[in-house]
Amino acid sequence: MGKLLKYIIICLPIISWSQAYDGTIGNYPIHLEVNRYPHENDSTSGELEGYYFYDSKLLSIPISGDFKKNKITLIDGYYFMPEKVIDADEVFELTKKGNQLIGDFKLKDKTYKVVLTETEQEPLEDFRNPKLTFIKDSIANYKDKQLVWFHEKYSKLPLFRLGNGFTKEQRAVFNPILDAIHLVDAKDNLDCNSWFEISYKINLVNDKFISYLKYYSVYCGGAHPSHGNVGYNFNLETLEVVDEIEALYPKVDFFQKLKSKYQESENDVQDEECETFIDNSYWQYKTWSLTPNGIILIPNYPHAMTPCEEAYFLGYAELVKE
Repeated sequence: MGKLLKYIIICLPIISWSQAYDGTIGNYPIHLEVNRYPHENDSTSGELEGYYFYDSKLLSIPISGDFKKNKITLIDGYYFMPEKVIDADEVFELTKKGNQLIGDFKLKDKTYKVVLTETEQEPLEDFRNPKLTFIKDSIANYKDKQLVWFHEKYSKLPLFRLGNGFTKEQRAVFNPILDAIHLVDAKDNLDCNSWFEISYKINLVNDKFISYLKYYSVYCGGAHPSHGNVGYNFNLETLEVVDEIEALYPKVDFFQKLKSKYQESENDVQDEECETFIDNSYWQYKTWSLTPNGIILIPNYPHAMTPCEEAYFLGYAELVKE
């Protein structure tokens, strides 16, 4: 076993290594990080991928390129080919000199000088993320309760917090949870330079629950965009996040209830393509949300079948019927 492990380690190729830089494009401070992938037979040349962001915006811009000895070419985008350089909107032409990268940055018809210096600081964790800030926008009233809306300064993404009308304990439990959700979404947005859209539907705010849906449409490179939804359900009495609707209605077979109500109304094409009620496989990880009159339930499909994810509804009275 020892000899085999030694053989495997010796035969493994150099996969990659990364380096972070800070410096300027013209007069604009930036951070940049690249991963290097040396060619197997020539470690002095290879491929590059990474990102950079302007310190004033914090929005990561993907870059890719190649290196030959101390010469580096980078363009905006995820997939580099040499023939792309001539048509690229953004082009770095750099030379490595000691611990610096020096050269030019071409932005369409303008050219700026670039000076970047190696840094041990991690651009995202050490520089960007501590700067993310929540700014108060507005207040939405739900009878005697208030949801206070904020946006994150750089990503512009909104999300609410619990305000007046909620107990001190409720705010202490759920506002940090909402902070964490908001922060993750903001980071994801800033990591994505294509499109990143999030919207919310507040379905219930009362003395017992807060229930809302988050809808997202995201494309950050790759073959296809990602669309979907997430349900958040806060039990204000037990101070818990409720993950599964069965925790509230353990005796209800939701799939059978939905099948009995909706299968006959499904059109033949949808039923054949989506197989919504053929079995419960698409309902194992369903999204759900409470409303004043009943429960919204949405099946969960694989990535390529997300157009099948339609919302269905069961009234509270239907849940007690045999």
